[in-house]
Parts: sequence; C-alpha cells; structure tokens
Amino acid sequence: MLEIRSFAGYELQKAKSNSPEDLFNRSEVKYTHQGKDRSFELLYVRFLEEQLPDLTEQLTMENGEQLAVKDIAALACLMQADGYLERRKVYVNNQDQFSILFQNLDWNKVKKIWVQLEQHKSNPKECLL
Repeated sequence: MLEIRSFAGYELQKAKSNSPEDLFNRSEVKYTHQGKDRSFELLYVRFLEEQLPDLTEQLTMENGEQLAVKDIAALACLMQADGYLERRKVYVNNQDQFSILFQNLDWNKVKKIWVQLEQHKSNPKECLL
C-alpha cells in the first residue's frame, strides 16, 4: 500500500542559454511505502503530452478545475506498474511508452487523491493508493 504525501509537476527552465532543459517536464510524487519515505520523478519531453489531446477531458475535475499532465504523470506511473516503486527516476522520450502510462488509468482515483491532498494542504494528510 502506498501513502501519497504529495505530487506535482514542473516545466524545467534553462540553466544555461544553450541548454535544452526548457523542452522537458518533471513530474514528482512523494510517498511512503513499507514504512519508508520515498520520492519518484518522471522526466519527459514536453512534446509527448502535447500528442495526447484526449487527456484534457480526463483531467477536468467536477468543479471545472483542469489538472495538468505534468502534475499527475509520475502518479500515473506508480499506479500503472509496481516496477516503478523500486526506481527513483525515470526518463521517457518515446510516445508509445508515455501513452501507456495513461491507458486504463483509474481517473476517479487520481481525482480523489488530488482532492484529498488539496483539502489538506495546510495540514498534510496522506492518501492511500
């Protein structure tokens, strides 16, 4: 059982003028598994999420709030495959590999976790996955 403490996504910024960092997103999940605090990061080329326009509908909350792919991509990894639990960082640069992360994903569970974490931002509460 996973206890999700937080998840978020970031658009990377250039550290140097000739750096390609601004083409990437980082998605991160902090969680507790078997009593140990862990974190998981997914780094991917931003272009990959632009190739999945169907996700927009799935990422719309009941109140109309729009979740970002970068915010939930790492969570999707952990929900889809236990193999990611043993890894700290994963890099994805392939459209097929990125698309698989969102196939058959339990979107209701993703939204439920998001709502629970948002409700308890000032007093963090872990959400079970």
